Amino acid sequence: MALFLLSSVVVGVLVGRFTGFRLPDWSVNVVLYVIIFLVGVDLSKEKLRFDVALKVLLTVVGTVLGTYSGALIFSLFSSLKISEILAVASGFGWYSLSAVIVSNVHSAQLGAIAFFSNVLRELYAIVLTPVLSKYSRNAVVSIAGATSMDTLLGPISHYTDRETSLLAFAHGFIVTMLVPVMVNLFLVFSR
Repeated sequence: MALFLLSSVVVGVLVGRFTGFRLPDWSVNVVLYVIIFLVGVDLSKEKLRFDVALKVLLTVVGTVLGTYSGALIFSLFSSLKISEILAVASGFGWYSLSAVIVSNVHSAQLGAIAFFSNVLRELYAIVLTPVLSKYSRNAVVSIAGATSMDTLLGPISHYTDRETSLLAFAHGFIVTMLVPVMVNLFLVFSR
């Protein structure tokens, strides 16, 4: 399945590049909303329990701490300021928003870094979901970051169970809300 997902992206890029075929911008959002709607219908069968809510919060905390720990380790090998690296990492995989915020508030160069690093996070999550799901379902949700409620929700649902899908959706929603706050917060310190 991971090979199929990755191949689909590569084939799409090649078709777009060599044929000039373009979908209207709105069509991608429509397909994404339909997928999220269908997963939501499937998740509606679950009842919200306290232990699930606690698991969501712990997974969000783990995602944030893990992301920032990795960013701090990377800062040892980079000439960028720690606040700039943390701002980039605060995209949590949401490359379209984080790159725009970073470009507008800081610079186009750091915005490009934010875009590339968050795209890589999403690609790693797509490739690693089938493998990680065998060992840790929370890890699958965490590595997806903000995309656990949209792009990666389908693969997470496929490789895990309903409870993990519910966790992924709630986790992604909370992390998505953190992105503009945390990116802007760290950019204030980078000036």
